[in-house]
Formats: sequence, C-alpha cells, structure tokens
Amino acid sequence: MNFDLDETQTLFRETVERFCAPVDVARRLTLRKGAGGIDRARWQEMAELGLIALAMPEADGGLGGSLVDCAIAAQAMGRGLAIEPWTECAFLPARLLAGNAEAEAIVRGASLATLAFAEAQGRYSLEAQAVQAKDNRLSGEKIMVLSAVVADHFIVTANVAGETGLFLVPSNADGVDMRSYPVVDGSQAAVVTFRNAVAQPIGDRARLESAIDETRLMAAAEMVGIAQRLFEDTLEYVKTREQFGQPLGRFQVIQHRMVDAYARLEAIQSALYRALLMPGQSRAATKAFVAEGAQWIGEQAIQLHGGMGMTDELAIGHGVKRILLLSRLFGDPASAIAAIARAA
Repeated sequence: MNFDLDETQTLFRETVERFCAPVDVARRLTLRKGAGGIDRARWQEMAELGLIALAMPEADGGLGGSLVDCAIAAQAMGRGLAIEPWTECAFLPARLLAGNAEAEAIVRGASLATLAFAEAQGRYSLEAQAVQAKDNRLSGEKIMVLSAVVADHFIVTANVAGETGLFLVPSNADGVDMRSYPVVDGSQAAVVTFRNAVAQPIGDRARLESAIDETRLMAAAEMVGIAQRLFEDTLEYVKTREQFGQPLGRFQVIQHRMVDAYARLEAIQSALYRALLMPGQSRAATKAFVAEGAQWIGEQAIQLHGGMGMTDELAIGHGVKRILLLSRLFGDPASAIAAIARAA
C-alpha cells in the first residue's frame, strides 16, 4: 500500500508547518494569557490558508477535503504544537454546520463555533438531559464548553420531546451566561447556562454522532503528531545532554527506552493509517489506542528531560497537556474500551 502524500496533501502539511513555526514556547505562553487563550488574528490567518475550508464541503464554500486530507492537517497541527484548537473548534463545527447559513462565516474565520454537549451527570454521554428545548428556546446548563469565551456561536445538544437535537445559539444572545475556567492545556472552557435562549435547530443526533466519530479520528491524528514532536525533541536532548562526561544517549538503558518509544510511535501511526484507510474500523477504539500510546511517549519524554520536562519552559510539558485533553475528548480510553466490550 502506498502511504506517500500527493501534491495537495503535501502542500497542506507544509502550510500547517509554516503556520505553526512562529509560535515558540514564549509566544505560546503570551497567547495563552489573552482572552480565551486564542489569538483571533491567527485564527483568521488559519482560515485564509484554507485549513478550516479543508473540513467543509464544497457546497458550503469549503474545499471538501477527505478524512485523510484532514488527518494530515491535524497531525501536522500536533507536530507543530499549534495553539489553535483546530480539532474541536474548526473541524467539528465545519462538520456540524455543513448546509447551514453560518457555514460560510466559519470557513472565512469570521465566526468561531464550539460544541456544548457535556452535562454534569452525563459523563461522555451524547444524550441531552440537562438542557431542554421548547419552541426553539433552550433552558439548562452545559459544562466543559471548550473555547466558550472566544466563541461566537454555541452548537448545543438539547432534549426535544425525549430525543437529542442540535441547536445553534449566538454566544451573546439574551439568556446566555457563562463562567470560564482554565483547562489542562492552558486554554479555557466554561459552564454555559441557557435561560429561555432563542435557538436555531440545525440537526439531529445522527448528525452529531457522525461528526463526533470523525472528530475522534482527528483527535487521534493530532495526538500522533504531538507524540512525534515529543519523540524528536527527546531524541535531540539525549544526544546533546551530557552526564558523567558523555551524552545520555550513550547509555544503553536510555537507548532501550528510546527504541521502545519509537516502536510505540510507529504502532500508533499504523493504527491511525488503518482507521483512515480501512472501512469498518472503530474510531473510538483507534483514539483510545493512540491516546494510551501518545501519553506513554509523553511520560518517557518527561522522565528523560528530568525536572524541566514538568515545566512550561519546554515544549514537552505543553505537548503532554494537550494529549491529556485530547485523550478525554468525547471519551477517555477506559470508556471507549468499556463501550466496545458491551457491544461485543
């Protein structure tokens, strides 16, 4: 099987690499101190480069990229430790808002949307209970709404006569309140409360499940990219950091650990390829496998860097924290494995 990228895919990967390159650790920390931890000017730039349009169908002004195309972009985002939440605030809204009037603004980067689905008693369930919809008005509360502070619209799951529906609500609409708080990767989330807020119906649970299933694959791709970056940074470190008069990489025990990390990296990359290229593969299972592997590589990177690996002074810590968030996005490894076991 040929795994080489075609010309268009190579172009998008290189575009992402150029986009991510100017943001070093110091710049990343500065951007995280801004409102919502996101620079809207960079978000606009990302849109102009076509990185949001890639996930949107051509009928809505997008490029109609395949899942493979989008995964290449997601993996490059991960390898570049992009501060922009492309997976959850670009790819996912593009999938959910396809065919909606707001799609064009999303593609242009003029509007940013985020999904509000999590509920206090719901864990990772997609079934809406806490927010009720009546006559296209929403009442209730959602938790862990990522990037809510900078979002222009919320895509909200709500209970409609016992069924879960999707609704679009402007973040500045009457009856919408939020309480923000920081999350592990340095960005911000919020608890969002709706009090009889006017909403626009945009889809049903089938659309939600399809979009989230695809987003799990993008999260896996981003984690593979982050794991690549952590491995490369650690390999460079053990080649140059000296202990007892010689580089750390000269010690056999360090060599063994780096070989194990490389093998784990190849395993999660292969799992991603399998899910992308072979129909019928469980995307939740793929994400769970990739998450466990990427987190293991991150733990090795921290240990081999010593105390510095735990700080915000190196890219290592930022990458591991992003993996922790992505590994729990729409289900952690344990919940995915339990769901597969129940299905079996």
